[in-house]
Amino acid sequence: MEIPYTVTARKDTGLFNSKVGIWLFLASEVMLFGGLFSGYVFLRIYADYPWPERALPIVPGLINTFVLIGSSVTVVFAWAALKMREWRKFQIYMGITIACAGMFMVLKGIEYKAKLEHQAVRMDDFAIIEGHAHYAAIGDDGKLIHADTKAKAKKMGGSGEKPFKANAILFKPDTVDFSVARAHEPWVEAVLEQAAKRKAQLLTAENLFLYGSIEDYAGTEDAPLSSKERASKEAALVTKYANAEDKVERKFGESSLFIPARTALSYDLIKKARAAYVGGRSHNAAARTAILKDNWEKVKAERPDDKYWEQAPDTKIDAATQLDEQFDSEGNCTAGSKVMSVISTLSFKMDPPQPIVISRGWVKRPVKAKEGKAELRDDTSFNAGEGEGSAQGLMDSSLILAVDAIDLRWMVQKAEEAGKEPLEVIEKSWIFSEGNKNHKYYKRIWKSHKARIAALEEKLLEDYGRDKEGNPKRVPTETDRYRVAWQDLVHYARADQQEGRPLRPGDPGYDELRPKFWNGFAGPNHKDEEIHDLHAFPELEIPHEKVALQSMFTPKWNTYYAVYFTITGLHGLHVIGGAIVLGYYLFFSKGLYRRNPEWLANRVEVGGLFWHFVDLVWIFLFPILYLM
Repeated sequence: MEIPYTVTARKDTGLFNSKVGIWLFLASEVMLFGGLFSGYVFLRIYADYPWPERALPIVPGLINTFVLIGSSVTVVFAWAALKMREWRKFQIYMGITIACAGMFMVLKGIEYKAKLEHQAVRMDDFAIIEGHAHYAAIGDDGKLIHADTKAKAKKMGGSGEKPFKANAILFKPDTVDFSVARAHEPWVEAVLEQAAKRKAQLLTAENLFLYGSIEDYAGTEDAPLSSKERASKEAALVTKYANAEDKVERKFGESSLFIPARTALSYDLIKKARAAYVGGRSHNAAARTAILKDNWEKVKAERPDDKYWEQAPDTKIDAATQLDEQFDSEGNCTAGSKVMSVISTLSFKMDPPQPIVISRGWVKRPVKAKEGKAELRDDTSFNAGEGEGSAQGLMDSSLILAVDAIDLRWMVQKAEEAGKEPLEVIEKSWIFSEGNKNHKYYKRIWKSHKARIAALEEKLLEDYGRDKEGNPKRVPTETDRYRVAWQDLVHYARADQQEGRPLRPGDPGYDELRPKFWNGFAGPNHKDEEIHDLHAFPELEIPHEKVALQSMFTPKWNTYYAVYFTITGLHGLHVIGGAIVLGYYLFFSKGLYRRNPEWLANRVEVGGLFWHFVDLVWIFLFPILYLM
C-alpha cells in the first residue's frame, strides 16, 4: 500500500506529509526556546545582584547573525536550484550553507574559549574583579614564584615543574585524611602526583584493621571473640606482616583488611578500604534494625492490652545509642556484640611535608590559616599539625590577576541597602587601600573614571536637557558609573601616557583614544603588544582570605552565564544537527536526485524550514544576550 502525499502535495492544502511533520516539530521547538527565553527574562527582572550588561563581545555575535541570515538565503537558492533541476547550482548553494554553519561554530568556539579562560573574582566586600590569572610555580624553599614557563621558574629558584595558574591554594600538610566513602579519584591522583614530584611520600602512621564482617571482628555466636582475643589476633597479624619490607595491605578475612604502618597511599588501597567500610556499615545497619525490632517486640509483650503500644515512650529509642552500648569504655567491642566499629577515614603522614596545590574549586569552605586545615568537598582533610617542626599549613595563596575589569555595582547595591554613601564605601574598599600594594595605580584609574563619567553627565545634560522638575532627562547608567571595563582601562592608560602631558576629558583627541567597536574581537587581548607596553591591565594580588568566590566565566559564576551556556549551547547543537542533515543531502543524495528529483526537493525544503527556525532563534538570542 502506497502512502499518499509523500512527494506530491495535496491540492486543497498544498502540503505534503513531511512538511506537516516539520511544522509540528517546529511548534515543539518554539515551546522549548520560548520557555528558555521566558525563564531568562524573569531571572533578569528579579535578579538580586547586578545583572551583567554588555558582557559579551558584540563583533563575533554580529558576524554570526549575518552568517546565519546569509545561510538562510543560500538554502532557499539550493532548494530553488533543485526545482529547476540544476544539480551543480544546488551543490554550490548547499556547500555555502554548510560552510556558513562551520563558520558560525568556529566563532562560537572562539567565544567559548575566551569565556573559559577568563577569571572572575568576587571579593568579601562584593567588589568583582575580572582578568586573566597569572602563572606561578613552587620554589625549592616551598614558596610561590611568579613565572609562566618552566625555564623562568627554574631560573628563579624553582624545581622546573610546569607552572600552574595562580588561582589555587597552597597548603603544606603534615597529614592528609581521606574519606573512605567519598574520596574522589582524580583528586587523590593529583595529590600523589604532586607528592612524587616533590620527592615526598604519603604513608599510614599506624597499623590499621578494617573489619568488613562480624565474624572477623567479634567471631560467631557459637565462638564469640572477646576484646582480648581480638587484640591477640591483631597482634599476631602485626608480628607476621608489619615488619615486612613490602608495605602492602593484607587480607585476613573475606572482606576485612589489615594495613601495616607506613603503607603508601594509592586509590586502589582506598577502594579496598571502601569495600570493608561498606561491609561493616551494612552489617551495622542490619544490627540496628534487629535492635529496634527486639525492642518493639519487648514493648508490645509488656502491653498486651494496649492498642496504642506503638506510641509508648519505650518504643522511641535512639538506634545509634543502642549501637554505642555494644562497646566498652575504651571503645572495644563487648563479647557477643552484634555490631562492630568501622573506620571511615584513612590518615596518611606526608614524609617529608611538602606544599600541595589545591584547586579552589575543590575546597568545601574558605581555608583559614589559624585553623591549620583545608577541607575538600569529598571530605578529604589537609592538616598542618601542631608543635615545633610541624608543617605551616596555609601558605602564600594570593590570587594573582592581570585585571581587565573592575565591577563595583554589587558593592554599591549593598552600600545603598545599608544606607551608606556608595562613593565612600568604594573608596574605603580593599582595592584602593594600602593593603593592596598597587593601590596608587588603582586610585588613579578610579580618578580617571570619575572624571570621564562627570564629563559624560555634562554631555548628556547638554544634549537632552532637563525635565519639568529640573532633573536631567538622561544620566549615565549604573554600569557606566560603577563598572570599569577593559576598554576604559586601555583608554585611561593611553591618556596618561601621551607625549607632553596626560590628556583628560574635554581635551582634544581624548575620546579618540578609546578602543573602537571592532577592537578586542573576543574580549580583552592581554597579548596585544601595545596594551602590554601600556601596562593597561595592572597586576593584582588578592589575599586568599579576601576571595569570597572565584570562577571562570562558566555557569558556576552566576545565573547569567548558566543561561548563556544553556541557550547558546542548545542552539549550537541545533546548528550542528541541521548542518549534518543538509550535508547528507549534499553528499549522499545524487541517486535520489536521478530517481525522483521532486522528492529530494521536498526533503531540502523541510531541512530549509528547520534551518530558518535556527536562524530565527539566533535573531532573538543576539539582542537579548549581547546588546541588552
